Amino acid sequence: MKFASAAVLINPPFPTRQAGHLTQTEKISTVHDDLHARLLYLEEADQGWLHLSVDNLGLPLSFQEALQKELALQWNVPLTITVSCTHSHHCGDPKDEAYRAFIYQTVIEAARSLKPEEVGPIYVSRRSCYFDGVGKSRISHHTADALILDLIDFSSDEKPLAEIILHNVHPTILQANTPYFSAEYPGYVLRQLSQIDSATFFTFMQSADGDVSTRFTRSSQDYAAVEELGSRLVKRILELRQEPAKKSLLSLSFQSQILDLKHEFDPIDLNQLPKDLSEREKETIGYGQVMREKLREHPEQLTKKMMISCVNFGSCRILFAPNELFSWYLGEIDRSQCSLACYSNGYAPYVTGPDQHLLTYETFTDTLTRESKMNIIALLHQWGK
Repeated sequence: MKFASAAVLINPPFPTRQAGHLTQTEKISTVHDDLHARLLYLEEADQGWLHLSVDNLGLPLSFQEALQKELALQWNVPLTITVSCTHSHHCGDPKDEAYRAFIYQTVIEAARSLKPEEVGPIYVSRRSCYFDGVGKSRISHHTADALILDLIDFSSDEKPLAEIILHNVHPTILQANTPYFSAEYPGYVLRQLSQIDSATFFTFMQSADGDVSTRFTRSSQDYAAVEELGSRLVKRILELRQEPAKKSLLSLSFQSQILDLKHEFDPIDLNQLPKDLSEREKETIGYGQVMREKLREHPEQLTKKMMISCVNFGSCRILFAPNELFSWYLGEIDRSQCSLACYSNGYAPYVTGPDQHLLTYETFTDTLTRESKMNIIALLHQWGK
């Protein structure tokens, strides 16, 4: 079995807009803390898996498909590539074609420089717990029961190789008009863990965080708050790493399926808004109304297909989906052995639960039909239960 890893800088080399807030319209150059693309490669039974985790809001599926085509024979074995984003709202704009091309070329060069090493048998273990120290539901009176921290570890003969961290909280600690680029709390957490344990390669996947925010956990909206909340997550990760976990021999397999999506614009009765909404919630609902009208005027922008894929490690697996799924969808998989990574296989908007009748920002941008949501659930059941 073979293993390789690398982390490369993707700080914008020229003035670029940030992505994540409608008010981010100016191009900036200042980098507060480095942005990275992290490459994790595993090879077993003459097949390879390359995962790319990018400090970015969300990259299109075409980016992943181009990587897959260009690197298909890089290591002389059939290769499956997955790309996911940490979803920081203060990274470079993925719609900026020049910046996206810069990320792509940087990743290609890093992948071609990877030298997978024979490490003997690779073992995988998984730990999971509930954790609400970084974020809670952003929606008043709506409880997020699925605030999940997953750790998936790879090792060889007691030597640590890599650890995948999955958590489901929007990286929106920093305020919208923050005048610098930042990898936000995922970047801070990975940096701290790498200093504590330099022998392990750490990478991060954002899970189903559609309704989960730092709004009710942050004490401020500056980098001091990133450090505060990030330190809470680091502490919990270190505690969870001490808990016993069964190791199993790595056994790679892959599945992928394209789902057709249908949309509808049902009328939304604003008279049903709760009277005790916060000013912030009212503001975001206003943004949601603007976005809904833009989608109604430009139906060509609606996502018509989505790819869901599964990477199976033998004793546990990860499902990959592009959307900002609500945490509700974590209840549709067997969380004892399955994790859900969103902002993967491309990017697509919020998806609320099929029967969640909520008047929030997400309600306005979620136009999927109930039939489409049930098809997503059916596939999550098939591969995640």
